[in-house]
Amino acid sequence: MTDEFEKFYENKESNEDSKSDTWVAFVLIVCVVGAALFWVSSL
Repeated sequence: MTDEFEKFYENKESNEDSKSDTWVAFVLIVCVVGAALFWVSSL
């Protein structure tokens, strides 16, 4: 999997930034979906 990142990014720091950005986006999506499910179930 690290080889795939090396194709797109020039250095290791960019790879790490990309991975952390991906985790942040994933956590935000999970929180939004959880909040939406909670809101819909409470109606």
